[in-house]
Amino acid sequence: MFILPLLNLGKTLPGILLFCLLPIFTCCNNTSSGSNDRTPMQNSEVNQKNDRSIIDTNRSPTISRREYPLLNNDNAVKFLKEYFKENPERNIRVTTRLGTLKVRLFDDTPIHTANFLMLVKREYFDGTEFTRVVEDFVVQGGNNDNDTEEIKRILIGSYELPPEILPEHIHKKGALSMARRYDDNPDKMSSAYNYFFVEGRTFNEPQLMALERDHDMKIPAWKRKVYGTTGGAPHLDGQHTVFGEVYEGFDVLKSLSEVKTDGSDWPFDPLVVKMEVIP
Repeated sequence: MFILPLLNLGKTLPGILLFCLLPIFTCCNNTSSGSNDRTPMQNSEVNQKNDRSIIDTNRSPTISRREYPLLNNDNAVKFLKEYFKENPERNIRVTTRLGTLKVRLFDDTPIHTANFLMLVKREYFDGTEFTRVVEDFVVQGGNNDNDTEEIKRILIGSYELPPEILPEHIHKKGALSMARRYDDNPDKMSSAYNYFFVEGRTFNEPQLMALERDHDMKIPAWKRKVYGTTGGAPHLDGQHTVFGEVYEGFDVLKSLSEVKTDGSDWPFDPLVVKMEVIP
């Protein structure tokens, strides 16, 4: 499955998944990082809820094979590198019933940036939902389990993305990152379709020290400042590729992260998404 790990505050919660991600952060004492160890998961493996879709599955998907090759693990990287060079747009508008996010894609993650841009231009995300919402952690989407999205994926292809994990791109509030499988995935290959926005929370020094201990990681001074002020999900650094960030609509991101959800973190009231390229 594609997942993100949650924070481990010294206690292990059994059976926690994340492709995305899991229990909500909880308040702890000064020796705790303040969250459970959760990660983002691939929706097709955790939220099998075709009946929740508001998509008209009788409508034929608009995606065409004529302009694009059918992507697989053998040809995707080459195609996406060329697509990156030929498509300079980097700003995306994400529209939901709660408001709009404006997102900037990074130039130094060309494979992930090109893949996301291509999916936006091919209208793959239009009509999908945010299917996993965890307060103070993440808002995840990209892979509804209904006939329309399945047909779209068949026409686009089945593939994963090699990691482009850079130390300067961290999981701060507003980060756009890609989910991945945690099982049998030593190379940290990303999902092609499942993405998440980080809402996160702020961490004090004891909590950051606990994260370093529990996740065998080192958080440098500049990151400590970011996570102590802006906030985010530090335990995801080095595990997922961050390839963009929200630059407008942080209040909307917070509202999205606070919607009521069921036991699988799926919003009770659908959060349908539309994406488009903007200047």
